[in-house]
Amino acid sequence: MEIQDIIIAISRKLEAAFGADYKKYIDQVPQNFETPSFFIQFLNLEHIQQIGKRWKVTPLFNVQYFPQAGASESANMSLKIQQALKTIELLNGSIMLARGVNSEVVDGIGHNFMRFDFFLQEVEQKVFMESLKHYENGKEWMVVGEE
Repeated sequence: MEIQDIIIAISRKLEAAFGADYKKYIDQVPQNFETPSFFIQFLNLEHIQQIGKRWKVTPLFNVQYFPQAGASESANMSLKIQQALKTIELLNGSIMLARGVNSEVVDGIGHNFMRFDFFLQEVEQKVFMESLKHYENGKEWMVVGEE
Protein backbone atom coordinates (compact mmCIF):
# COMPACT_ATOMS: atom_id res chain seq x y z
CA MET A 1 0.00 0.00 0.00
CA GLU A 2 1.13 3.52 -0.75
CA ILE A 3 -0.05 6.95 0.35
CA GLN A 4 -1.11 7.58 -3.26
CA ASP A 5 -3.65 4.71 -2.93
CA ILE A 6 -5.38 6.57 -0.10
CA ILE A 7 -5.32 9.87 -2.01
CA ILE A 8 -6.99 8.18 -5.00
CA ALA A 9 -9.64 6.66 -2.72
CA ILE A 10 -10.35 10.07 -1.13
CA SER A 11 -10.64 11.67 -4.57
CA ARG A 12 -13.01 8.97 -5.83
CA LYS A 13 -15.18 9.25 -2.70
CA LEU A 14 -15.40 13.06 -3.04
CA GLU A 15 -16.50 12.70 -6.65
CA ALA A 16 -19.10 10.08 -5.71
CA ALA A 17 -20.47 12.28 -2.91
CA PHE A 18 -20.37 15.72 -4.55
CA GLY A 19 -20.24 15.05 -8.29
CA ALA A 20 -17.80 15.93 -11.03
CA ASP A 21 -18.59 19.68 -10.87
CA TYR A 22 -16.11 20.08 -8.01
CA LYS A 23 -12.52 20.21 -9.22
CA LYS A 24 -10.00 18.16 -7.21
CA TYR A 25 -6.35 19.10 -6.83
CA ILE A 26 -3.53 16.95 -5.47
CA ASP A 27 0.02 18.00 -4.54
CA GLN A 28 -0.52 21.69 -5.25
CA VAL A 29 -3.20 24.21 -6.12
CA PRO A 30 -2.50 25.99 -9.43
CA GLN A 31 -2.39 29.78 -9.63
CA ASN A 32 -5.76 30.20 -11.39
CA PHE A 33 -7.70 27.36 -9.74
CA GLU A 34 -11.46 26.95 -10.09
CA THR A 35 -13.95 27.11 -7.21
CA PRO A 36 -15.69 25.29 -5.66
CA SER A 37 -12.87 22.78 -5.39
CA PHE A 38 -11.04 20.36 -3.13
CA PHE A 39 -7.34 20.11 -2.41
CA ILE A 40 -6.20 16.74 -1.03
CA GLN A 41 -3.01 17.27 0.92
CA PHE A 42 -0.85 14.66 2.65
CA LEU A 43 0.56 16.24 5.84
CA ASN A 44 2.56 13.67 7.77
CA LEU A 45 3.06 10.03 8.62
CA GLU A 46 3.37 8.28 11.98
CA HIS A 47 5.05 4.86 11.95
CA ILE A 48 4.84 2.89 15.23
CA GLN A 49 6.31 -0.58 15.75
CA GLN A 50 3.92 -3.18 17.15
CA ILE A 51 4.41 -6.70 18.51
CA GLY A 52 5.41 -9.38 16.00
CA LYS A 53 7.21 -7.30 13.38
CA ARG A 54 4.08 -5.28 12.63
CA TRP A 55 3.97 -1.55 12.08
CA LYS A 56 0.99 0.75 12.60
CA VAL A 57 1.08 3.45 9.94
CA THR A 58 -1.00 6.57 10.45
CA PRO A 59 -1.00 9.12 7.63
CA LEU A 60 -2.66 12.50 8.25
CA PHE A 61 -4.50 14.26 5.44
CA ASN A 62 -6.02 17.72 5.06
CA VAL A 63 -8.91 17.84 2.60
CA GLN A 64 -9.28 21.55 1.94
CA TYR A 65 -12.47 23.00 0.54
CA PHE A 66 -12.30 26.22 -1.50
CA PRO A 67 -15.82 27.69 -1.58
CA GLN A 68 -17.47 29.81 -4.19
CA ALA A 69 -19.52 31.90 -1.74
CA GLY A 70 -17.31 32.38 1.35
CA ALA A 71 -16.63 31.05 4.84
CA SER A 72 -20.22 30.06 5.65
CA GLU A 73 -20.22 27.73 2.64
CA SER A 74 -16.98 26.14 3.91
CA ALA A 75 -18.49 25.68 7.36
CA ASN A 76 -21.58 24.02 5.91
CA MET A 77 -19.48 21.73 3.74
CA SER A 78 -17.26 20.57 6.63
CA LEU A 79 -19.85 18.20 8.09
CA LYS A 80 -20.75 16.92 4.62
CA ILE A 81 -17.09 16.21 3.86
CA GLN A 82 -16.64 14.43 7.19
CA GLN A 83 -19.68 12.26 6.53
CA ALA A 84 -18.61 11.49 2.96
CA LEU A 85 -15.08 10.47 3.99
CA LYS A 86 -15.88 8.47 7.14
CA THR A 87 -15.01 5.40 5.07
CA ILE A 88 -13.07 5.12 1.82
CA GLU A 89 -12.53 2.15 -0.48
CA LEU A 90 -9.13 1.47 -2.01
CA LEU A 91 -8.81 0.18 -5.58
CA ASN A 92 -8.11 -3.32 -4.19
CA GLY A 93 -11.48 -3.29 -2.37
CA SER A 94 -10.13 -2.68 1.14
CA ILE A 95 -12.20 -0.36 3.31
CA MET A 96 -10.47 2.23 5.50
CA LEU A 97 -12.07 4.19 8.33
CA ALA A 98 -11.30 7.83 9.00
CA ARG A 99 -10.10 8.52 12.54
CA GLY A 100 -9.49 11.73 14.46
CA VAL A 101 -11.56 13.78 12.05
CA ASN A 102 -11.82 17.50 12.78
CA SER A 103 -12.46 20.63 10.77
CA GLU A 104 -11.76 24.34 10.92
CA VAL A 105 -12.32 27.29 8.63
CA VAL A 106 -9.31 29.57 8.16
CA ASP A 107 -9.48 32.61 5.86
CA GLY A 108 -12.67 31.20 4.31
CA ILE A 109 -11.09 27.86 3.39
CA GLY A 110 -12.40 24.68 5.02
CA HIS A 111 -9.66 22.42 6.42
CA ASN A 112 -10.78 18.86 7.15
CA PHE A 113 -8.13 16.79 8.93
CA MET A 114 -8.36 12.99 9.06
CA ARG A 115 -6.22 9.92 9.62
CA PHE A 116 -6.47 6.55 7.89
CA ASP A 117 -4.63 3.87 9.89
CA PHE A 118 -3.27 0.66 8.40
CA PHE A 119 -0.79 -2.02 9.40
CA LEU A 120 2.29 -3.36 7.67
CA GLN A 121 3.84 -6.74 8.37
CA GLU A 122 7.56 -7.34 7.93
CA VAL A 123 8.14 -10.51 5.94
CA GLU A 124 11.42 -12.31 6.38
CA GLN A 125 13.03 -13.48 3.22
CA LYS A 126 13.39 -17.24 3.41
CA VAL A 127 16.60 -18.80 2.22
CA PHE A 128 16.12 -22.19 0.67
CA MET A 129 18.96 -24.66 0.36
CA GLU A 130 20.42 -24.79 -3.07
CA SER A 131 21.20 -28.51 -3.21
CA LEU A 132 21.69 -31.51 -1.02
CA LYS A 133 23.81 -34.55 -1.66
CA HIS A 134 22.41 -37.76 -0.29
CA TYR A 135 24.31 -41.06 -0.17
CA GLU A 136 22.40 -44.31 0.01
CA ASN A 137 24.15 -47.67 -0.17
CA GLY A 138 27.24 -46.09 -1.69
CA LYS A 139 25.26 -44.36 -4.47
CA GLU A 140 25.18 -40.59 -4.65
CA TRP A 141 21.81 -38.90 -5.14
CA MET A 142 21.47 -35.23 -5.88
CA VAL A 143 18.36 -33.50 -4.51
CA VAL A 144 17.83 -29.98 -5.78
CA GLY A 145 15.92 -27.59 -3.53
CA GLU A 146 13.82 -24.52 -4.34
CA GLU A 147 15.24 -21.06 -4.75
